[in-house]
Amino acid sequence: MTKHMLTNRELHPMAEKTAEQFKAGKLNRREYFATMAAFGVSAAGAFALGGLTPTPASAATPTKGGVMKISMQIKAFKDPRTFDWTEMGAGLASVCEYMVRWNAEFSFSPWLLESWETSDDATTYTLKARSGVKWSNGDTFNAEDIAHNIARWCEKEVEGNSMAGRMAALIDPDTNKAADGAIEVVDDSTVRLNLLRPDISIIAGMSDYPAMVVHRSYSGSNDPFEAMSISTGALELVSYDVGDSMVLQRKSTDWWGGDFWLDGIEYYDHGTDPTAMISAFEAEEIDANYLTPPDAIEQLDSVGITTSDKATGSTIVIRMNMDNKPYDDQRVRQAVQASVDNEVVLQLGINGTGIPAANHHVGPMHIEYADIGEHVRDVEKAKKLLAEAGQSDFEFEIISIDDDWRRNTTDAVAAQMRDAGLNVKRTVIPGSTFWNDWSKYPFSSTNWNGRPLGVQVLALAYKSGEAWNETAYSNPEFDAKLDQALATPDVEARRKLMVEVETILRDSGVIIQPYWRSIFRSYREGVNGYEMHQAQFQFADLYWLDS
Repeated sequence: MTKHMLTNRELHPMAEKTAEQFKAGKLNRREYFATMAAFGVSAAGAFALGGLTPTPASAATPTKGGVMKISMQIKAFKDPRTFDWTEMGAGLASVCEYMVRWNAEFSFSPWLLESWETSDDATTYTLKARSGVKWSNGDTFNAEDIAHNIARWCEKEVEGNSMAGRMAALIDPDTNKAADGAIEVVDDSTVRLNLLRPDISIIAGMSDYPAMVVHRSYSGSNDPFEAMSISTGALELVSYDVGDSMVLQRKSTDWWGGDFWLDGIEYYDHGTDPTAMISAFEAEEIDANYLTPPDAIEQLDSVGITTSDKATGSTIVIRMNMDNKPYDDQRVRQAVQASVDNEVVLQLGINGTGIPAANHHVGPMHIEYADIGEHVRDVEKAKKLLAEAGQSDFEFEIISIDDDWRRNTTDAVAAQMRDAGLNVKRTVIPGSTFWNDWSKYPFSSTNWNGRPLGVQVLALAYKSGEAWNETAYSNPEFDAKLDQALATPDVEARRKLMVEVETILRDSGVIIQPYWRSIFRSYREGVNGYEMHQAQFQFADLYWLDS
């Protein structure tokens, strides 16, 4: 077994090899930390094995007090395991917390877990509850809570439960629930996961925003006050008004994590038009925002607002849903894909603030990325394929949300298609409507967050029958190859498998994935610790305001 807390050098056989690969320049820093976490090596242990020095903490001394005001969209609440927009988890992450934290430097830290152990073949995970954590009702956070949450995540038949995709190796395909013996409570603080097949992505999945940990008594209602009424975080929920605001305040009791600097956080929804958010900054009504559109950066700079940026695995996909005609025809999908120049879409969609992607949703920031070549626009191929499919006169309707960068990107795709001779209609839908059915449109654009592992993304988005499979893509060969990659701890061996996985997905034509984008977050002078996170997470225990 591999111990997460690196105390006795009882390492996974691949940990030492991974450290050597990193030192030899075969893995970059992000790849190295994500791989070591999968093997159960702590951030401190990864730093030591890799010969790295942790980034020193800021010399400034935090001050306690103050309420931070943040501009962020307030979406309708759902059972946390069905969260499908990052704002849902980010805003409440200091009320109900997570078992594992994916840090801004791309390492993983145990959070409500104190440690984890991983078997050499990635089929057994032993999870240890952090001692000293209390729920707000006085209950001790323990193995029962861990088991309860993982069992809920494994309920595949619950509509919208994307956590089932992350926990697939625990699920009995006959019952669509956790297999008998898959979740084993060893003692009051220990849970052992006995996987049906190897999966290196379990820990990474526990750090994603739908993995919010709820009390063992929570039954799954869509009432935020019921879900958040018993919590482990430093803050408590005071008000929640969809499309308007959310107010959090510090609890009267001490937080298990130690110092928490803010007295509270107030979130205000300024809609999808950045003008209102910029005006709120200028009027000193807010201290920060959740996400800054690229087009707004220059204007915020001009009024003295600081912007933090990070290159990420965040992206957008313009996808075709195979359950709808004519998108069930591969020739039609490939024709659409061939009609678009991704570099042009990058420039027009987000002002070039990113790098081109290659239509297979795995990129250089992922550990197992295999370079299978760039996507090349081919207008003649597009016309020929449409003619063969008998769809030369078909009118394509592309749907998008009504904000700036997603609308602009989808407009750019539509323009490229028209330039190639395809008939295209554009439909723009307000956010409040778009979010309700985002996964069901025949042809639309959707943004996707960055995640540590490429295999993790593919399992969520393109594996047959998963909740977030908005393309309705179903390919047994792809599923089998992806499962093989998920079961391969060695990065170099997994990368070889990904050549085939990425090629199968791209050749399917289900997506145009034009770019990987840099993301931005802005804040006024006097706000501290509020740097951009690669997955847009908010760790409010790191924030403080000048007194």
